[in-house]
Amino acid sequence: MIRAEARSGRASRAGAAFLPLAWNGLRLAVPEGWEPARLGRDYLGLESPDGPVMEIRFTRRPERLAPQEVVRRMLKKSPGEVAVGPETVPRDWLSAMPGRDSVGFDCGALPVSRGVASLCRTCGTLVVARFFPAGEGHGGAMAREVLASIRDHGRDGPPFELYGIRLEPPQGMGLTRFSFKPGRFDLEFSGPGRTLGYSRLAPADVLLAGGDLAAFAGKHLSIPGVKLEFAPARWRLREAALAVTDPPAGGFDMAVDGVMRFFRRRRQARVLVWREEAANKLAAVVWCGVVPADVGEFEKVCAGYGVF
Repeated sequence: MIRAEARSGRASRAGAAFLPLAWNGLRLAVPEGWEPARLGRDYLGLESPDGPVMEIRFTRRPERLAPQEVVRRMLKKSPGEVAVGPETVPRDWLSAMPGRDSVGFDCGALPVSRGVASLCRTCGTLVVARFFPAGEGHGGAMAREVLASIRDHGRDGPPFELYGIRLEPPQGMGLTRFSFKPGRFDLEFSGPGRTLGYSRLAPADVLLAGGDLAAFAGKHLSIPGVKLEFAPARWRLREAALAVTDPPAGGFDMAVDGVMRFFRRRRQARVLVWREEAANKLAAVVWCGVVPADVGEFEKVCAGYGVF
């Protein structure tokens, strides 16, 4: 869940507390109580205690299609009439997103909704934000604030910030897999010759049950085809456990390692898991590549992973 006490939020003109949310490079601010209920690589579906409030789709390969055409294609299977044009939404919804080509749309069939399709003139990202009645708030003022907060390029914040985690993967690494299940979150990124995984496990006191963190990590943070042995450690004053694969020693091992590199088999791993006492959670970073991880870069990745 998004918690106000752990996030830097702000009060909105609509009277609600707004909190940051980021997914795969798309950043925005949403009212407290709006939670991601459905996720795709280029999709967010948000709900509140009142039900669905918003869904947002985005793509960085829009082929420069006009927003009007994108809306028509996206909603062509809608059972009711879809109106497209500036008169379909409050005027300030469109003005909330300067520097973009935007158009409003209104979908009268169930579920009733209306929103904005917007193409960024700078980076070419196309965003389609669709609000349901519970998400408009105060004559559309709440939706207008959400639209005004949307950022799809630049460095205004981390590209991932949700469900009590905050992270920024290294340059050149893209999201390949994610899983958000009760008690365990996993995100995996891949780039040339390496894979990077972030995990969050909770509650820590129940999972460990007074046991050893290294033993727990050895059981729950395995990598197929890679032998890991965790040793107790301290990391930034936190209880931790570290596992590092041994480099090839003999001539045969070096030959095998060379063959595996040729076929891009990622056999060299470095894994750190630590305990965030205040949050009662465990955080882990798993680095697996064709060559050993650079210790300094690995440390930077771990330091940039926030769990709260």
